[in-house]
Amino acid sequence: MSISIDPKHFAELAVQANPSDKESLEDKAKDALELYLTAYKVAEKYARHARDEEETSNALRATRDDEMNLHS
Repeated sequence: MSISIDPKHFAELAVQANPSDKESLEDKAKDALELYLTAYKVAEKYARHARDEEETSNALRATRDDEMNLHS
């Protein structure tokens, strides 16, 4: 059985764990927003794959494969 991940909570944790090193507040906010949205989308993709896969490792692999196909 796959692990369930709440996209909102995951995105919040990702932003907290990876603070921006930019100096201006606007740049810090942009970095945080970009990271939040990216983390949220990745967690949503994982959730879609987790519904179809028995094992967490298979859901992660499918999520990574999706990301690789987007950047090719």
